[in-house]
Amino acid sequence: MSAAPPMSESRIDRAGSSADPGSEIQRVFWLRHMRTGFGVFIGETILVMVYLALTPHGPHRAVLWLIVAFWLAFGVLCVFLAPSLASRSWRTRFSATWTVVAALAVGGVAALDGGLDSPVLYLLFLPIAFAALAFTPFVAGLCGLVTLASAVLVAATDSHIQVAPVGVVVLFAVLAGASVLSVAASVNRTYREHHEQMLAAQIAVLAATDGLTGCAVHRVFHQRFEEEISRSMRHGHPLSLLIIDVDHFKSVNDTFGHLVGDHVLAAIGAVLRTHARSFDLVGRLGGDEFAVLMPDTDSSDAGALATRICREASSVLEVQVTLSIGVSGLDRDVPTVEHMRDEADFALYEVKGAGRDGVAVRGTQVPVPENHPRAEPAPTL
Repeated sequence: MSAAPPMSESRIDRAGSSADPGSEIQRVFWLRHMRTGFGVFIGETILVMVYLALTPHGPHRAVLWLIVAFWLAFGVLCVFLAPSLASRSWRTRFSATWTVVAALAVGGVAALDGGLDSPVLYLLFLPIAFAALAFTPFVAGLCGLVTLASAVLVAATDSHIQVAPVGVVVLFAVLAGASVLSVAASVNRTYREHHEQMLAAQIAVLAATDGLTGCAVHRVFHQRFEEEISRSMRHGHPLSLLIIDVDHFKSVNDTFGHLVGDHVLAAIGAVLRTHARSFDLVGRLGGDEFAVLMPDTDSSDAGALATRICREASSVLEVQVTLSIGVSGLDRDVPTVEHMRDEADFALYEVKGAGRDGVAVRGTQVPVPENHPRAEPAPTL
């Protein structure tokens, strides 16, 4: 009775770090169970109060009224605090501890009320049931053992108990069976939740990743973009952006077909991800346009990387195409996604205006090395 791969997963986790859906699911789970558990606890406490009111001449009534009044106050308080408690990292320990304490408290009240003859003793089944719904098999088993120990305590303090009466044997047998079923139910629930979490994680990865290229999708890329700008401004670190465009990509599709075009895009995505560090983010912004976000990197280093990408991309593509890359760095006077994107686009237009197949950093073109295999540009259709 209680209230209680290619685009590495690390990059995707970082991209979604501002709002972890798994944490929110767990918070809602514990909020629901805490409210349900404490709601049942309050209801059962009220029933115990009704029982005490109907049996005013029973033993230890003054002490029992104080105990159940405390139960009621604590239960009501925890219902109001449930949203805060469900958000804490120690919510599981709190709920498990309260379940164990509640089982012992029920045994204590039953012992004061008359021992094994007290109807309060039947409330021991509630901690077992709650443990099956909320806890791991180990904790559920622990709650079952504590509940059995509480019943043993009641039996040990009952001076009117006969030698192995049938009722006592049946009570312990039923409690033991309920504890075993609680553990079994917890095992099944935990197994199901584990697979649901794995499925949710896989769905999150698929939703964040472009299926063709393995790069981050537009939404994830721009979400991370905002976060990295804030982080760079806060810590005074540089931040650079590469915008990559495949030269004459329409001609590739028209000449060789869309299947070959898809292979080219996939190969370019692989090249970009190979050159990116674990904390960089490679995104596909749409069509044949890619981007690489590079934290802790100034624009000159980003330009050098862009030059290597231009040099190596042609060697791995089944159809020889060239890349045009525009590079921009974070301007601390205008620290926005739009400004960085505009600067990189402006640099990209300079490369295209100069004949494509090159790199420009904030308007300064970085020539492709002489040993770079330049392909004859496909005719623009």
